[in-house]
Amino acid sequence: MLVIAAEANTLVHWRCTGGPDEWLNTEVIFRLEWKDGQTFVLFKHAVWKQPVEFMHHCSTKWATSLVSLRHLLEKSDGHPLPRDLKIAVNG
Repeated sequence: MLVIAAEANTLVHWRCTGGPDEWLNTEVIFRLEWKDGQTFVLFKHAVWKQPVEFMHHCSTKWATSLVSLRHLLEKSDGHPLPRDLKIAVNG
């Protein structure tokens, strides 16, 4: 990942420079927003060349990773690899 932008307590924006072919040049953005007494993590994995099936798989895996992060922060019990939620393409 190449850092495109970073703002303390607000934003991290990356461009993918390696990994699966479908990920190359995609962008991953984490934006933090404070409202209603809570911090919201607004996440986006964008700039895909095509909406391929792998993109949908990755969206689900990002969601499980964010839920794991929430559990880690709130309950000290995250579920990173290898204890993450397993999903399968075409399965």
